[in-house]
Amino acid sequence: MVTCVLACSSNTPITQEASVPSPDGSFEDAASDGGLCGPVPVASYTPAAMHPPNPPHAGACTDQQSADYAACQGGDASKCTEFQTGQPAQACGACIETQESAATWGVIVFDGSSGFVNIEGCVDDALGQVGIEPASCGQLLFASYGCQQAACGLCAGSAEDACNEESIATNGGCATYDQQVESDTSPCAILFGDAAPTDAASCFPDPSITDVNAQRADFITRMAKYMCGP
Repeated sequence: MVTCVLACSSNTPITQEASVPSPDGSFEDAASDGGLCGPVPVASYTPAAMHPPNPPHAGACTDQQSADYAACQGGDASKCTEFQTGQPAQACGACIETQESAATWGVIVFDGSSGFVNIEGCVDDALGQVGIEPASCGQLLFASYGCQQAACGLCAGSAEDACNEESIATNGGCATYDQQVESDTSPCAILFGDAAPTDAASCFPDPSITDVNAQRADFITRMAKYMCGP
């Protein structure tokens, strides 16, 4: 069964726009305001439309390059050079990183200097639902995660975990989007049972890894291997 499908955080796992790449490509956690940070009202929130993902197993990255990319995002600058223009892993970096304006999205989607990890696109790849957006599981997750970000974007760490849970609780501001994901007739329903495709595990953080940095590195490495590796 895939875990952390609904309320994920920037502290323990990475979720859409909860932890964003800075201009130099490293991840920076959103700062906590130290007090009550949310959920804030989301009555004006309107879900955006996700773009379909690139096909998986693109063959652009070796397993080592996927791990090096995660290390680069984790702050190891020595691992970043190989992804620059003209360097050995240029094609790997181009597969992993795409712009929000692109017709299809990769592992990390950038809009200017910030971006998000494309959990939703990975899920559509794993479930064979590419091309049916906006009727896909990925689109429902995109709407739910987007609502959580709108409600809890001022929070960080454990405060964000709690805020996300509150935002999708019954009568919470994001409850409608959460219920659409969890419905027995939802295109996401397979994620909550034993029949979830093995590949779907590549799309979510591993909650058994308790160290935040190690969990993040493992998460990005596995998704990069699935979407851009052999």
